[in-house]
Amino acid sequence: MMKKYILFILIMPFMSFAQPVIKLSGSVQNSKKELLSFADIALINIADSLDYKSSVTDEKGFFEIDKLQKGMYVLKIAAFGYTDYEQHIILESDQVLPLVVLEEETTLMEDMIIHYKKPVIKRKIDRLEFTIEGSVLAADNAWEILKKTPGVMVSAGESLSVRGSSSILITINDKKVYLTGEELKQLLENTQGENIYSIEVITNPPAKYEAQGGAILNISMKKNIMEGYKASVSGAYVQSMYPKGVVSTSQNYKTKKLTLSGGYSRGTGTYYRQSKDVIRYMDDEKKTTSEWISFLNRKNKSLSQNAYRLSAEYAIDSLQSITLGTNGFISTNNYGTYNVPTYIYNGNSVLDSLYTTRNDRKDPQKTSAYNLGYEYKLGEKEKLSFLSDYTRYFNKEYQDITSLFSLPYDEPYRKMRFVSDNIQNIRLFSLQGDYMREKNDETWEAGVKWGRVKADNTLDFKDEKAGMLVGNAERTSRFLYKEMIYAGYVSYAKEIDKWSFKAGLRGEYTSLEGNSETIDEINKQNYFKLFPSVYGLYKPTEGHEIGISYSKRISRPQYSWLNPFRSYYNRYSYFTGDPDLKPAIINNISLLYTLAGNYNFDLYYRNESNPAMEISYQDYETNTLVYKFTNIKRKTGYGLDFNTNIDFFSWWQSGIQTSLNYVQDTFQGLDGQFYKNERLQFSSSINNRFNLNAKKDFTAEVNGFYTSPSVQGTFTISSFSSLSVSFRKLLFDGKGEFSVIFSDIYRGEKQTVSTNYANQFNYFNDYSDSQSFRIGFKYNIGNQKIKNVESRNKTEEQQRL
Repeated sequence: MMKKYILFILIMPFMSFAQPVIKLSGSVQNSKKELLSFADIALINIADSLDYKSSVTDEKGFFEIDKLQKGMYVLKIAAFGYTDYEQHIILESDQVLPLVVLEEETTLMEDMIIHYKKPVIKRKIDRLEFTIEGSVLAADNAWEILKKTPGVMVSAGESLSVRGSSSILITINDKKVYLTGEELKQLLENTQGENIYSIEVITNPPAKYEAQGGAILNISMKKNIMEGYKASVSGAYVQSMYPKGVVSTSQNYKTKKLTLSGGYSRGTGTYYRQSKDVIRYMDDEKKTTSEWISFLNRKNKSLSQNAYRLSAEYAIDSLQSITLGTNGFISTNNYGTYNVPTYIYNGNSVLDSLYTTRNDRKDPQKTSAYNLGYEYKLGEKEKLSFLSDYTRYFNKEYQDITSLFSLPYDEPYRKMRFVSDNIQNIRLFSLQGDYMREKNDETWEAGVKWGRVKADNTLDFKDEKAGMLVGNAERTSRFLYKEMIYAGYVSYAKEIDKWSFKAGLRGEYTSLEGNSETIDEINKQNYFKLFPSVYGLYKPTEGHEIGISYSKRISRPQYSWLNPFRSYYNRYSYFTGDPDLKPAIINNISLLYTLAGNYNFDLYYRNESNPAMEISYQDYETNTLVYKFTNIKRKTGYGLDFNTNIDFFSWWQSGIQTSLNYVQDTFQGLDGQFYKNERLQFSSSINNRFNLNAKKDFTAEVNGFYTSPSVQGTFTISSFSSLSVSFRKLLFDGKGEFSVIFSDIYRGEKQTVSTNYANQFNYFNDYSDSQSFRIGFKYNIGNQKIKNVESRNKTEEQQRL
């Protein structure tokens, strides 16, 4: 296994202006005379090992390190799949090295590289990078990889959270994913890990990123940088409560001027969810007057989940290039039938009455995004880039709900039926321009962006009367939403001796209008906010890094949260949004420490003013349980995160992360009083990776996690845990790959979510069919030695959805 060097990614080298300028350059190739791109270069001063420069080779295998002093140095070059190179150098003046040739490691097979290395965690000044390429995690899908990413935890309902907060954005190549909830999970489950380069955990995003969201999880996809063709086809069968399957392909082709890449996956299956809901109504003396208990066995069939991505890049000349891309998710054949019995007990726990609800539903959805970009290089380290994006989102929720009411052991005495058809059409368009320059030990970045959102939501509601469906004017409505955001930013970075600094300022002006046409109610908001960000990184001695960061962010509500329509689960339970929701302002501060480039500590504090989140409350007049998005007063949290990657033995590597944090949510109850929901929370996960044979082409994983009870708004969430085991074997001289995965072996991913304050008491037990068995196969076509790197598409995440 090749050695791992902990390399600082320097923002820009700093030297005194009085020092002589010496430049070292060279080129790197392998024994087959193929130029090696993105090889790591380190130049270490022998007199002071803390004084060193780092770089990477470009697409032509060339590297250059300037602003050096005279002296003796050690040059180290490392590239995955090749033996490390080391050379002693005496610098007196500018020097061009003879061609450096790296030898392939013996683990390289004839037509492909064996992927067995551990994931690499790299601390950068403004983010944590978790490299997936070439690791055993590449056999997983994007959803499973995110769950194993340092700093990321899975909270109630299998939603992802960072630092105890679910106010995060998921982006792919810095592009916002326009899906939430189960739709987002399905898309990520159909995104194969073999196409992922790294996961970036950006807890305090810099000014270059839009101010939206408390944290960003960016999935960087691979991109070919050497000429040739490569492809892969794969398929998997998953057996949980019901079967699922997915097939996918990835295609890549590159010439000197044109680069084409794409991927497509098709999934199908039945998704099961089981829950028990309990609602308790009480009198003024807190005595129970009635208790409603419902049992849900939900089965959703999704017969055609189609995820695709296409991109093309054309180099007009050595200075100019254009890019064109599209990606999307189409799942139109989704339907399910829920049968939910509800038992109503009186204050003496005697069954008083019951009703059974049947919900026949269809949920087709489509999301498609298109982008066009242009880049012009003004110099070696100076460029202008322009990008336009257009996104279309369509979602339809059709429900046919019938409830039969009866007394104990009697036939139904009443039938109630209604039909609702909720359609969301959202269009998003943005234009942006960015400028970047690295010169004289400094990095400057600046840019502007304009974005527009238009949403048209309609709800058609009908009741059954005398066997006929009749329109209900009081519940039928239309909601229109428009939003414009004008933004600009500037960012500056510099390195001074053992210090690295970065600071930025972003300004955003927002103009929005929500129009509830049916009730003739218009909500307008116009506001301008400044969002500063500051970072510092200090290296006092070798193996020690200390950092501090601060950023101010905004969390605008998702568009569906603004929709005032009522989406009924049954006659006595519904979900609704609030068109008057306000954005939350988030302040984050972190103190970072990294030991030996491998042990990462993050001490942080977060304060959110007026965060929007889902709460539940009981309407005593109608005996209805309401789930509603609203602004609570405040959410604060502080804690300590730790993560590391350890090689216990040459055959056993382990990724470990733990988090201890305190969270306090302050909200207003229906009685007008303020309440606090607070909890000291602990979570931990471990990802063990094993090489099971000498060739290292047979690997295994044993993964587990535990999360203690936590809070979210009015909800208290019980503890939960999980254990999974997987095996992977390379076949056909490394061209094929066979994998087996056992997930949630003992069904530990069950949760209880409860509300208990004032006269409010309700909870539900939830299990989302996480126990499963997966068997998969992948076959590689073409030249698998083509190296992949992180996509350089710098499009920022767009508006939230």
